[in-house]
Amino acid sequence: MSQLKAQQFAVIVHKKKSIIGTLLGMVGVLAVAGCGGVPEHERECQWQGTPSWYCRHTAKKDTYFVKGNTQSYFIPAYTGAKEFPVPDMPVYTDETIDQTLRASIVLTDYKEALSKTGLLALVERQGPYTVFAVPNSPMEHPTFAVEGSLMDVQNENLLKQLMGYTIVLGNYSPEKLRKLALKNGGSVELTTFYNEKLIVVFDPQTGEFSTKNKAGQINKIWVNGIPQANGTLYVSQGLLNFVK
Repeated sequence: MSQLKAQQFAVIVHKKKSIIGTLLGMVGVLAVAGCGGVPEHERECQWQGTPSWYCRHTAKKDTYFVKGNTQSYFIPAYTGAKEFPVPDMPVYTDETIDQTLRASIVLTDYKEALSKTGLLALVERQGPYTVFAVPNSPMEHPTFAVEGSLMDVQNENLLKQLMGYTIVLGNYSPEKLRKLALKNGGSVELTTFYNEKLIVVFDPQTGEFSTKNKAGQINKIWVNGIPQANGTLYVSQGLLNFVK
C-alpha cells in the first residue's frame, strides 16, 4: 500500500515539474518573440553582428508601449476644391508619424517621396522628430523649376534634399516653437536631418507659423502641430525649396 502511494506521489511531482517546465518554456518563447524583450528589428540587427547601440537607434517606435489616447486631430482631405466626397482624416496622438502618413490621402505623394528616398523608415523610429509634411498638389506642382516630375530618376538627389529639409531632429510642439521664436525676435533656426538650417517664423498677431529657407522664401503652415508618439507633425501649404 505504501509503495502504491509513493508511486502516485512521484507521478504528481513529475506532472507538476512538467507543467512548470512548460510554463517557463512559454515565457522564454514569448521573450524571444519580442513580448517584453528586444524588438524584432533590434534582435535581428544584433544577430547580423551590428553594434547594439546602432540597432537600438534604428529600431522602430513600438506603439504597443505607448499609452493609449483617444484624442484626435483632423487633416483635411483637400487643399482646394473637392472633386469627390472624402471625409477629413482623423489623426490619433498615440500613432507614429509614419502611421499617419501612410493613412493620409492628402499626403500620399509626400509619403511616397519619403519612401523613395529611404526617409520613411526614419520617422518609424523612436525619434523624436518634427515633420513638416507636404500635400499632394505642391508635391506634383512645385513653385520652383523642376525637370519633369520630382519622382523622376534625374531628380533623385534633389528629392532627397527636399525631403530631408522637411524633417527636423527633436520634438517641437507649437507652444515650444512659439516660445523659442518670441525669444529670438520672431523666428528660430531648427536643424534638419541632413544638418541644414530650417527657419520657423511665428506671427504673434495671427498666431500662425511659416517656414523659411536661406533665400527668404516663405512657406505657410496649413495644419498646426499634431502630437504623435514619436514627435510632432505639421502640414505645410507648399513645398519649400532647398537652398544651400
